Amino acid sequence: MNELNPDARLLIVDDSVANISLLRNILNRLRFTQIDTITDSRETFAHVEEFRPDLIILDLNMPYLDGLAVMQQLSKLIPRDTFLPVLVLTADATAETKRKALAGGATDLLTKPFNSSELFMRIRNLLQIRFLHLQLRAQNETLELKVEERTRELRGSQQQVVAQERLRAFGEMAGGIVHDFNNALMSIVGFSEILLNDEDMLRDPKTARDFLRIMNTAGKDAAQVIGRLRDFYRPREETDVFSCVDLNEIIEQAGTLTQPKWKGQALADGRTITVKLDLANTPPISGNPAELREAVTNLIFNAVDAMPAGGTITLRSSAENGQAVLEVSDTGSGMGEEARSRCLEPFFSTKGEKGTGLGLSMVFGIVKRHEGSLEIESALGKGTTFRIRLPGITKALDGEAEEEAGKMKRSLRVLVVDDEPVSRLVLASYLTADGHHVVTAVDAEDAIGCFENAEFDLMITDHAMPGMNGVMLATAVREKRAGHPVILVTGFAAGGMGHDEDPACVNLVMRKPVPRRDLQRALVSVMGA
Repeated sequence: MNELNPDARLLIVDDSVANISLLRNILNRLRFTQIDTITDSRETFAHVEEFRPDLIILDLNMPYLDGLAVMQQLSKLIPRDTFLPVLVLTADATAETKRKALAGGATDLLTKPFNSSELFMRIRNLLQIRFLHLQLRAQNETLELKVEERTRELRGSQQQVVAQERLRAFGEMAGGIVHDFNNALMSIVGFSEILLNDEDMLRDPKTARDFLRIMNTAGKDAAQVIGRLRDFYRPREETDVFSCVDLNEIIEQAGTLTQPKWKGQALADGRTITVKLDLANTPPISGNPAELREAVTNLIFNAVDAMPAGGTITLRSSAENGQAVLEVSDTGSGMGEEARSRCLEPFFSTKGEKGTGLGLSMVFGIVKRHEGSLEIESALGKGTTFRIRLPGITKALDGEAEEEAGKMKRSLRVLVVDDEPVSRLVLASYLTADGHHVVTAVDAEDAIGCFENAEFDLMITDHAMPGMNGVMLATAVREKRAGHPVILVTGFAAGGMGHDEDPACVNLVMRKPVPRRDLQRALVSVMGA
């Protein structure tokens, strides 16, 4: 009987003490240990609730409540999905009695006097059914929980996939615009750095004027392009240049830069907005100061728009677990749950025609590129708090040491390949100013011809060129000169490479516009100091 679970709970209901003693004796020999007995059938229901039996052995003919009355009340007490077997014992062997017992709720019936072996078989069969039913119910409950859990996971995954697909499609749409915008910025950043760092250029009025004219034209062209499209969900790239940043300095600068909106413009609209600074010591962070200022600026602008009747904006900083924490809080109208959950989606806005729905998406992209997190707390009528957590750093290079570490200690022969004359001229001017010997080529065919007539230490090539692109050119060069150093420069946010193009044929990919300092560091990275 051990395999049948001797810990099964058995309840005997019989008004005869002798019958109870006999049944207990038999059950004890069968190694059942949990047995409860009742001689007053009226106590059955209290014992069922307290003892929770797995089987009831019930006499049919008893005073007060007979077995049929007991089963009738048990049917009201026990839930429909609970299988509690009832074995009826009776000395009345007539067919009518058996019919009434089975119709009244008996699971099985045994007539007195009974054989102990037959009693054992009946009990065994009923308990097997009981425990199988319990197992099935437990499995169903577990399955229901798993289905509910899996359903929640699938819904969460589906929402994440939809959001990621929206952002990915948006990034692809922006790629072409970003390419043209970065080409325009190449001349602005490049020629301005040359003028700022090369005094000989400033002494030549004609050259300086030509540079300024090119920069002015490129700036007007760039103003027509929505360059920030690239920033919504672009991941951090190896070419992103981060430096040691004081978060409090960023907050103070953003507060000053936005003053015309939160003070001047607000007063003109009849509103009074106060900006409070609550700054604590924070660890330095590794970041792009311009991007971080832009993120804080957008959050301040959002706070101003959320306070049509005026209010207070609090810019707060703190340090938590090695992180630098920035909070932008307002006392404005706040957001409901739907708006709060969707406010980071591109083009989602609650401002109607006054909003583009792009600012917070850009903020989210910047935070992710800085390996941080963005938390939003908001409630209708109670204002909003945006909390940015950024990883702190413990050590930074000294400025002069960092600048010195980023320069080459020897002169190189460099081939610059770009179909854009301005980009080609900027790169050549950078390299020449740093003492390198430069040869330029207008396309891949021209570059291959240059390699046939001269030796070079390094090739810097644009990627998007007519005919043979930069990756194809690098592959062709390395077929002739294995391992030749190549730097690929591109105006596309993610390198602009197709799925069938192998980036392993180049040493480094840089995104336009290329600042002079970044190019110096790239040379050291590829060629060594």
